[in-house]
Amino acid sequence: MTHVWRWLGGGQGDIAPGGLIEGIADFVRLRAGLAPPPGRWVKPGEGDKWDQGYDVTAMFLDYCDGLKKDGFVAELNKKMRDGYNVTFFKELLGKSVDELWKDYKAKYGK
Repeated sequence: MTHVWRWLGGGQGDIAPGGLIEGIADFVRLRAGLAPPPGRWVKPGEGDKWDQGYDVTAMFLDYCDGLKKDGFVAELNKKMRDGYNVTFFKELLGKSVDELWKDYKAKYGK
């Protein structure tokens, strides 16, 4: 059901990376309290890249969401209605996704 509410991009623009699409779905699970028990998902700060997908991206999106009072993931999803661009991160949070990933990793000492 988590895939039902989110946009993929497309339309007039690019489609979002698959890892981001799956990460948004797992972000919804995380926020709804439906994540697997401890030890089944990565811990915050783990992972090799921001769009690795699933739990890795969900944890990163949770971090990003905490940086924006109005809810980053909801705003990102809204922007993805007609297309996707990696610059959405900078537009919404003032930093590139790579800068945000570095900040995220540093926060958790990874």
